[in-house]
Amino acid sequence: MRISTQTVYSQGLSNMLTQEAAYLDASSEVSSGKRVVNPSDDSSAAAQAVVVQQASSLNDQYAASRTSVTTSLSTEESALDSISDAITSAKTLLIQAGDGTLSDDDRASIATSLQGIYDTLVSLANTTDSNGNYIFSGYQSESQTFVADADGNLTYQGDDNAVMQQISATETIASGDTGQSVFLSVGSAAGFVAQASADNSGSVTFDGPDITDSSATNYGTAFTLTFAVDDDGATTYSVDGGDAVAYESGDTVEVNGLSMTLEGEPADGDSISVSAAADADPDLFSTLQNIITALNTPVEDEADQAALSNTLSTSSRELDNALDNVLTVRTSVGTRMNEIDVLDTVGDDMSLTYATSLSNLTDADYTTSVSNYTALQVALQAAQQTFASVQDMTLFDYI
Repeated sequence: MRISTQTVYSQGLSNMLTQEAAYLDASSEVSSGKRVVNPSDDSSAAAQAVVVQQASSLNDQYAASRTSVTTSLSTEESALDSISDAITSAKTLLIQAGDGTLSDDDRASIATSLQGIYDTLVSLANTTDSNGNYIFSGYQSESQTFVADADGNLTYQGDDNAVMQQISATETIASGDTGQSVFLSVGSAAGFVAQASADNSGSVTFDGPDITDSSATNYGTAFTLTFAVDDDGATTYSVDGGDAVAYESGDTVEVNGLSMTLEGEPADGDSISVSAAADADPDLFSTLQNIITALNTPVEDEADQAALSNTLSTSSRELDNALDNVLTVRTSVGTRMNEIDVLDTVGDDMSLTYATSLSNLTDADYTTSVSNYTALQVALQAAQQTFASVQDMTLFDYI
């Protein structure tokens, strides 16, 4: 069989190109540290690597979401801390205002201080984050949380739902709380509130209500005491229009498992209403406005003093409820931040696991890679030398 010169050259060239391609692949593996760069390098490993990379990317997205939520909750926590301090200061001033020896000017001075606290709370309620979004507006984050109308009364402009964010494959979490839940709500343990009618003209005051029998029929049901004074000066009261009961100053009234102690002399038609705090339209800002208005109103007679005392009594309980509510929300924020810390730890572990799996699938073993690279380099050099030797051979060398 005759072998042509062309065949020898073709086979030699093909051998060198094959060796060179293998050498270049080995060189790329050593320089990049990757065993699998293209699916053709190892189709099975490449397919598994895609799955691991997708899972790792999703884990990174959850980590970024947790970082965002942590930032939002940290901003809220700082605001809630300041809000609780402001309410505590207001409670201190309210106690001072109850001193019966104060003059109208003294009370007006306290009202001025409370006005400053009120303004501070309005500012805190409209807190924004680093992006200019209102943190207590829920999904309406571009809308100012509380806006004052022409009469100075605040209206809530935010959403009733807190913003929820996905922070893991199975869990979502509120990245904040709404102004409704912070400033216009009370906790489940808020109890009950009594309010004297704004139209009262007598001197009756109340202390309470207090819980005396939680197992009583209609326990906690709202009711209204209405006073009547006949032509002879005899005073009675009725509960929600029921039978008249004789009244004397100092009486303790028990209704629906709740009790109140009454002092002073009511005028005909005066009334006091009692309801669960949650049903009494809780509003921190309205509470402060009522206190400020009452302290700025001159006390000229017993009826004025009674109106002031009743306002302070109601407002004191409302401030207690508001503070408890803010502290409850603040505790919830802390709980959520702790939960995120736990998920961050889990996420970091998962990230390490994904990185290890991806490395096992695609990274090169340097010892093996360098050995293979060296062997292929020698093979390529041998092929080149063999081809050069064959190229120089002629029949004249053997004649």
